[in-house]
Amino acid sequence: MAAQERQQGFGRWQVDPRRCELALFGQAPGPCRSFRVDQRNASVLRVSLLMPIPDQELLQEVSFVGERASSGTPLRCRDGVCQLDGSVVLRVKLLRLAQFNPRGLVVGLPKTLPVAGTCSIDGEQAHCDAKTRYGERWSADAQLR
Repeated sequence: MAAQERQQGFGRWQVDPRRCELALFGQAPGPCRSFRVDQRNASVLRVSLLMPIPDQELLQEVSFVGERASSGTPLRCRDGVCQLDGSVVLRVKLLRLAQFNPRGLVVGLPKTLPVAGTCSIDGEQAHCDAKTRYGERWSADAQLR
């Protein structure tokens, strides 16, 4: 495999944000962690955040999935590891919800909802907002560095 092929297209960029808040439908905003962007190809990205579930030993993962709306270079990836250069804007089409136990195993079936929204990552700040057609809203704000 040529070096150029290993640098193409897919991978993950992940940071532990300095500040992160996630508001799930019908709940007060709470702290989140592990801000992650998965790139499947140059146009489809998934932004995921983890949030502890109060009074349970579970983590809720909320993923905003969409197509790049911004022009410019996608994440630069090499051997599955990506770097974020500049800003990224997504048109969010799906919201994926999954719960994990302390060992990282999925609890129950993940849930996927069609939504409309946006995600923007610009330097040190990230904001995602998505709404179902029934008005259910999820949002996330993070200071990345």
